Amino acid sequence: MAVRAASCGGRAVARRGGVLGRALSSALLCTAAATPQHISHYLAHQPRATWEALSAKFPAAGVGAVPHGHVDAVLLSLARRPHASPEPVAKNALTFFHWSAAGVAASSSPSTSHSLRSYCLLVHLLSRAALFRDASVLLEAAIAKHSSYPASSFLDAFFAAYEDSGTAATTRGLHLLVHAYARLRLPVEALEACRYLARRGVTPSLSAFNAALQSAKRAGAFGVAWEVFELMTQKRVYADQSTVELVVGILSREGKLAKTAALVERIHGKKCAPGIVAHVALALRMIEEDRVEQVILLLKRMLQRNLLLDGIAYSLIVHAYCRIGDLKSAFEQRDDMVRRGCRLNAFVYTCLIRAHCCEGSMDKAVEFLQEMVSMGLRPYDATYSHLIAGCFREGMVQEGLAYFDNMLHEGFVPDISSCNEMLDGLCNAGEVCKANSLLTSIMDKGLVPDQDTYRILISGYCKAGDSEGIVKIYHEMEHRGLNPGVDVFTTLIRSLCQCGNLKEAEKFLAAMKKKAVTPTSDLYDLLISSYCEKGNTKRALWLYDMMISENEKLVPSADSFMMLVRRVIKVKNSCPPDS
Repeated sequence: MAVRAASCGGRAVARRGGVLGRALSSALLCTAAATPQHISHYLAHQPRATWEALSAKFPAAGVGAVPHGHVDAVLLSLARRPHASPEPVAKNALTFFHWSAAGVAASSSPSTSHSLRSYCLLVHLLSRAALFRDASVLLEAAIAKHSSYPASSFLDAFFAAYEDSGTAATTRGLHLLVHAYARLRLPVEALEACRYLARRGVTPSLSAFNAALQSAKRAGAFGVAWEVFELMTQKRVYADQSTVELVVGILSREGKLAKTAALVERIHGKKCAPGIVAHVALALRMIEEDRVEQVILLLKRMLQRNLLLDGIAYSLIVHAYCRIGDLKSAFEQRDDMVRRGCRLNAFVYTCLIRAHCCEGSMDKAVEFLQEMVSMGLRPYDATYSHLIAGCFREGMVQEGLAYFDNMLHEGFVPDISSCNEMLDGLCNAGEVCKANSLLTSIMDKGLVPDQDTYRILISGYCKAGDSEGIVKIYHEMEHRGLNPGVDVFTTLIRSLCQCGNLKEAEKFLAAMKKKAVTPTSDLYDLLISSYCEKGNTKRALWLYDMMISENEKLVPSADSFMMLVRRVIKVKNSCPPDS
């Protein structure tokens, strides 16, 4: 009705005013036509819209006066309407978008700026017409412009624009979003986009997953990369050569490629294709995180798709059950493995040996070792490491040392965890000097000790009452460039206090502060209570004053405070009264 009234008014003015009337009539007609419906109709039926044509057709809108929300409405109308030739319509929509943006730039009103919804609708229009270059540029601009949005809000807006497009919508733009995040080197957001689409029932394409993997690899976000690889495998988007190359590259940069490839070769008996190594690495990562049900389901899918060989898949399933201590299920899988014609291997036996060692069933672990050797399978470094650790945990020091000698004779070196188990067992048996000599011999073979190694030795020298040995271990740590943390200093100071060398313990409290390691309340409690037991109330009070003056958050324990109070009262009562 408004259009008809404006048209009638224009004709009336034209009849009355000649040339002036016709000009006014034209202006009224153009103003009336600048509605979202008329603009979208024009863009949908115009072969090629230009800035000049748009300005001539809609002069009232061409000066930046497009009403707020009109751009959204125009693009939504175009997005919902199926077109016989979507490419010219999408190009016209893009021209209109930039044309209206030029008006926005000339306008002083920020409320007329393009909304996130406008960007999203136009990206879907361009994607539907296979204008991916233009869509990508626009999408990256939208991400940059609306970066203040949380990623979830951006994803909601983008998916809402896809849903609002109705039956004319395609999923091309949704996959393009993952590519955009990847190109902008936002791997976390790319992963979030993949998960979001999967939750909404749209599985990202293989190229989208590969783009997210590439982005994570370039950014060094290896954890994100493994999550992408896991998600794509769970969603049955199976790896191609590019995927495998990316995953192998990530393994290499993590320093795990050689170890994983060697493990696969040990299970299968010979080298395997890189794709198998990549999928085994994913399964091992999930097993280390104790996600047994998920990894078993994934392994069975891999078997169905021939991504893994039967023997390798079953070996990993046995490993998963052993990892969580479910030996019944592990034995069932082992038996099923044999029934299906798969040959047992050293990896399976080592998994079973480890599980029994962790349970303290050393007799059963030794039986599996003997069975393993009788089948012509050779124990390897992990096999010996589990046996050594199990023996020392159970106090079987001589048996553990015998396995250690066998391990060295076979050319293997224990890992740091097994080494620490041996040292702890020897120190508990009062053999701290032997433990120190053992560590030296292993270090000569390339083992690098960690802070736990030195804490074990410090505790061992403490049990032997050797304060000089404690101090020597600390200086050896410094010589090797290891910066002691608060745990090492706590063990050090406690050990020196137990040995009665409080003066040396105080020196290490000062050394902590020099190394910018903040002392804890427990350390002050140790020193205060130790001085109280020694009868040195004056020094205990001095440490108490230092404690509360240096850090108001440090508060002595109730036991230490009461011990100090009792010592002060005792000293006061023992002093002669004033004359």
